[in-house]
Order: sequence, then structure tokens, then C-alpha cells
Amino acid sequence: MMFAPFCPTHDSKVLMTRRNVLSFWNGPDGSVIRWKCTCGHEGFLDRHGDSSDCVSHDEAAAILVP
Repeated sequence: MMFAPFCPTHDSKVLMTRRNVLSFWNGPDGSVIRWKCTCGHEGFLDRHGDSSDCVSHDEAAAILVP
């Protein structure tokens, strides 16, 4: 598995593998990957390939639990 989300620290897309995946779940709008870049930045990648900045663990838990 390989994917290339945008990392704001690198200011570019970064090629990542399964080793960069922190968690994976099926949200209400499809699959979501939580990733961590080699620079330490964390983010999410949704099923459309869009990445966004990471939210706190509590916010992520609130998203997962209705």
C-alpha cells in the first residue's frame, strides 16, 4: 500500500507506505486513513484522496462515536 498525501511541513505531497498509517476506519462518508509523516506532522486522508490537518484525539473520537 502506498499513498501520497499533502504534508504542510514539506509543502508538497509525500510518498508514504503502510508504516505511516496510525489508524484506519470507515466513517460516515467512507474510509479514512490517519497518517504520520517522517517529519512528525499528522493528518487524515479520506476516500476522495483529500488530506487535512489532524484534529486532536478527543475530536477524532467524537467523530467516530455518534
